[in-house]
Amino acid sequence: MAIDRADWHWESAENEFRETHGITSELTQEQINQIWLLAGNHIGLFIQWIIDRGFEGEDAVPEDCAKVRARQMTGTEYLMIDCDGKLWESDIREDVLPFVMAYYYVESGEYLAHYTECCLDHDDKPCYGVITDEEGYARLKAKMDEAYDRFVLKR
Repeated sequence: MAIDRADWHWESAENEFRETHGITSELTQEQINQIWLLAGNHIGLFIQWIIDRGFEGEDAVPEDCAKVRARQMTGTEYLMIDCDGKLWESDIREDVLPFVMAYYYVESGEYLAHYTECCLDHDDKPCYGVITDEEGYARLKAKMDEAYDRFVLKR
């Protein structure tokens, strides 16, 4: 089952990109690529945390996971290249899935609240208008680590 997919966010990301950059004409391939990264940013950061913690599924690409850990590839690039823009349950270790289901899904809203707080910095940046830097990821990672530790303690 898909947990999240960049294509679910494409239209919103495209609309924000066009509005932000005043684009009414056809998009270039470079602009399309940028929009895909914007549409998948929040998913990619989650995958980056999964990989950083060693929680990736059996089908993960070891070489690219090593690149993510070494910061030679972003989690969003991994999402787009190795996962075809889709985060599936199989991309995550089975024993970590209960946490993901409780934390990531919109029903709890905790992950998206943390993402908004840590990565958008309340600068009125649109949700799909930013590619998160290492500082933003570090803030988000700390929140995710806290949420995971709380979840594990409750079990």
